[in-house]
Amino acid sequence: MFMLHNGFEPPTFVPLLSYKNHFTTHANLFCKELISAEMVCINSSKNNRQQPFLQLCHYFISPFRRFLNLRHCSSTHAIAPMSLLKKTPLFCVAECAIFLDMLRHQKSRESQIAASLYFRKKLAACQEPPNELIEPMICELIDCLQRPSSELQLNASWALTNLACGSRQETHRIIASGGVSALMRLLVSSGVSEVRNQAVWALGNLAADCSVCREQVRSTGLLQLLVDMLEQPEYQEADGRKIVIWCLANLLRGGINQMNLEFVARLIAALYDTIILNRSGGEILCDAVWSIAYLMDHAAVDGERIDLLLAQPGLVTSIVTLLKSDSIRALTGALRTVGNIITGTDEQTTTILDFGVLDDFKMLVDSDIHQVSRECLWILSNVAAGTAEHVTRLFSVDGLSDSVFRLCRDPSPRKRKEAYWVLVNAMMGAPVPLYDHLLSGGLANIVAQLLRENPDAALLERTLNTIRASLEDRPQSNRHFTMALFHHVGIVGQLLCVARGATANNSAPSLMNALSEQASSILRQHFGISAHDCTSCNNKKNTRGTSIQVRIKRT
Repeated sequence: MFMLHNGFEPPTFVPLLSYKNHFTTHANLFCKELISAEMVCINSSKNNRQQPFLQLCHYFISPFRRFLNLRHCSSTHAIAPMSLLKKTPLFCVAECAIFLDMLRHQKSRESQIAASLYFRKKLAACQEPPNELIEPMICELIDCLQRPSSELQLNASWALTNLACGSRQETHRIIASGGVSALMRLLVSSGVSEVRNQAVWALGNLAADCSVCREQVRSTGLLQLLVDMLEQPEYQEADGRKIVIWCLANLLRGGINQMNLEFVARLIAALYDTIILNRSGGEILCDAVWSIAYLMDHAAVDGERIDLLLAQPGLVTSIVTLLKSDSIRALTGALRTVGNIITGTDEQTTTILDFGVLDDFKMLVDSDIHQVSRECLWILSNVAAGTAEHVTRLFSVDGLSDSVFRLCRDPSPRKRKEAYWVLVNAMMGAPVPLYDHLLSGGLANIVAQLLRENPDAALLERTLNTIRASLEDRPQSNRHFTMALFHHVGIVGQLLCVARGATANNSAPSLMNALSEQASSILRQHFGISAHDCTSCNNKKNTRGTSIQVRIKRT
């Protein structure tokens, strides 16, 4: 028996022969395989329908799809049912046309329900519908959402949910055919919780397709409706809350620039309640944390949003606690949230640092997980771009500076680049004693290495500005020491390479010309050297196909 995630049993699957006596072969075999084998073929990702999986029929809440639980599926379980499914073309034009005709509103209620269940099962099995019938099938399924049968509404919305997991073209067809507005009407009008939850799931899949689809779904006012649902008693500890939170994460992905602060406060409170209710973990906790992270994207432009998060009692403590989570998804969501807070004002940065996050970063920056290590370095670079107090606190954590220096020589160019940002920002903002300590402790060698690699123009520009500040804004005695050290470790030689355009990256020629002129100015003003005084330089080029986006707190 197929079970929904909360134990609700869908309508009994009536053998198709009872509705169409002369119809045999594919439909009957389809029923036998799906029911007797008790397995289906499912899709694990939005844009890849070519990776089928099998599992004993047990519906659960997936973080992205309305499919089956794969976590306990063994290879032996998958062999027999997969072979059955491969032997039979589960979608053929003639068969699909027959059931499409049964789905029309002129047919009996029983025929419509059977046909809707047929399409639901087929799409759950990741079978591509015939191209010539996709358009009418979508239109009929959307029309079913407005008919009075809750069973029909459930099957139709379920089929649309899985259809939205297909190609971008299919998703756009659903939206162009009025699927978003029809699902919204169903969500508002239905008195059956399972139907409402399925409508939310379908809308979440549509929003997950692309930024254009996400904006289409947002424009319906779904965000407001979801927060209203989370505040209702029936959604406090129900499975439906998992779907709502997952849909919220899809809607908030990419950040939203303009949001009413009163609504943001309600949303933060609802997400915090979700975290408290699900402290033990699970996908709902991860989705809630990532929803907060997305909500804080672009929040530096609107500092009040960060203030609302910091003002929610217990929320920051819960987020910081997740920095020690065994769940990589929860951990990275917490990292993103903390990083977005640190992009705020100096006061907001100080507040989050007071929670002891730097001690957590000491452990995370050396993580074997590339994404975690890079995100930590990005956060540390923004801490280093803050006040002198922030820089001092950063390098006061035992062992943290050693890790950053070590990562400047990491095999990964992306990690090296983020580590460079930490040290270059610290070099600009560190108080004199710390600056001298870093410079004599290996920072000068790192700067020479950075100039040799020249990862991208933004980092090179920041480095040149830092070198100029080091030579102009320091006391006279420190300046002479700095100049001698720059000569000794090869920084002057690398500046000559930059001035003569001997370094290369993917930046625009006009920008590189401006940076070459800036390097020439430093050489002339502080070292009395012209870029033409040297005919060669020891430079090792490091060109890369693409560069990652640089996010820096301030210049």
